[in-house]
Amino acid sequence: MSDILTTPPEPRALPFRRPADYYSAPLSEVRPIFPKAVPYGCGAVSIVAIVLLFIGGAIAGSGQGGLLFATLFGTMATEIKGMYAKDVTAAQKAALGAEIRTLQTNLEKGNVSMESLQPLLHAIREASGDNIVTAKEIESMTKVAHDVNAHAKPRPAETPRPRDPATSS
Repeated sequence: MSDILTTPPEPRALPFRRPADYYSAPLSEVRPIFPKAVPYGCGAVSIVAIVLLFIGGAIAGSGQGGLLFATLFGTMATEIKGMYAKDVTAAQKAALGAEIRTLQTNLEKGNVSMESLQPLLHAIREASGDNIVTAKEIESMTKVAHDVNAHAKPRPAETPRPRDPATSS
């Protein structure tokens, strides 16, 4: 019977390196997938992005981002125009447009707090979720935008500081 059994053939060499061979090989034989500078470069870019997001959040939260939010609402109004259903009248479109323009002006002047925008953002999200904005949803958004504009408070004018007699010439 020993005459019938033969030794198994040698396995063929693969044209690529198997992941198991890559991870089990000593570090001296393994070529890195990325150059050494890639993790440092990506890490530096991510740190810069996090810092910029933090600064942007601080500016927006302090009420100084009015121009940015005014532009945001202008863009949203433009997008909503493309979602109007057939039952939306021209008067409803004009009323919403007027309220959004007033809101943009209030945002640019810093008269509207970010907290007061939350109901309007919620109404816009609810209305545009299905990509069709009905007449009822337009009325709802117009009412909420009107309420936000009605509660807008003008910023007090900055009081000039008195001159210091010691430093005035």
